[in-house]
Amino acid sequence: MNLDSSAFSRRDVLKTTLLFSSGLLAGGWASRLQAATAKTDFGQGGLHLLAVGDYGTANAEQKKVADCMNSFAGKLRSPLSAVLALGDNFYGMMTPERFQPGFEQMYSKEHLDCPFYALLGNHDYGPQYDSKQGRAKADMQLDYAKANPTSRWKMPAKWYSFELGAPDKPLVKVIYLDGNNFEGALTPQEKIDQKRWLEAEMQKKTSAKWLWVVSHYPLFSDTTKRGDKEGAKLVENWGAYLREKPVSLYLSGHDHNLQHLRVEGYQPSFLVSGGGGAHRYEVQQSDRGFSMQTRGFNHIHVTEDKLTVQLINPDGQRLHAFERNLKGETTILTV
Repeated sequence: MNLDSSAFSRRDVLKTTLLFSSGLLAGGWASRLQAATAKTDFGQGGLHLLAVGDYGTANAEQKKVADCMNSFAGKLRSPLSAVLALGDNFYGMMTPERFQPGFEQMYSKEHLDCPFYALLGNHDYGPQYDSKQGRAKADMQLDYAKANPTSRWKMPAKWYSFELGAPDKPLVKVIYLDGNNFEGALTPQEKIDQKRWLEAEMQKKTSAKWLWVVSHYPLFSDTTKRGDKEGAKLVENWGAYLREKPVSLYLSGHDHNLQHLRVEGYQPSFLVSGGGGAHRYEVQQSDRGFSMQTRGFNHIHVTEDKLTVQLINPDGQRLHAFERNLKGETTILTV
């Protein structure tokens, strides 16, 4: 896939939006009220991933979500390829000693023995939040990854990319971005460097079938008190790529709930998975998709021709699910 030429036309975007809307009318919202046990039988083949954000609370709620992730992964026919860790990895004062109870022991190796690709959220910097540690808190997380290469914790940089699948035939390319714009997070030079890096990354050729973009912050949100306001700057910075490039998923946390939105004119399905353990944020219903004030995580099964996404609560119940093909056509699953 050459990222320099979009695989989708404007007609495809409109078609996807219409399919998404009709799926909601046909029962997408109903699935919100008819939770069922999450699906674990996807046959052979494909990759399985989990995504979770806003989890670093060190409380019973984080443990419940972590245990559910482990239990769910154990029921899959093949092991997980990765967990996408969407930021706010550690709330409060950070010390290196927190990695053992807060990560290594919290997420059991029994069925979660795979890379956790992590990025930094607002609470992972902390100058205007809980710890007042500033960039030192972020540096501890970067340093842990460097000092412990055999750990599941992967954070090679504040922004980076990786591919999943066979080394000679990757299935997914994932781009991680640091969206922290407040004073005390990225320096002015780092913002320039990330912008240049992203432009170069989007020009690279890849044989991967799928392209995902991941950041802590949602560009669009149906969270009641936040809405789209906090994502406005990121829309300004990254929106053109998400309108013009073949990005199938944009994953984020930050808002403490679960959402799946489709925004007209944009290529990706927008996922918010901020239910890893922190207090829950109220949501408002809209015609853009699904949202629920709940903790939980996402499961993604991806093959060469489609991806299937489930939004799962801490009891292992599937609250919402959809399929998306390479053309961007999205179908809401109701059974």
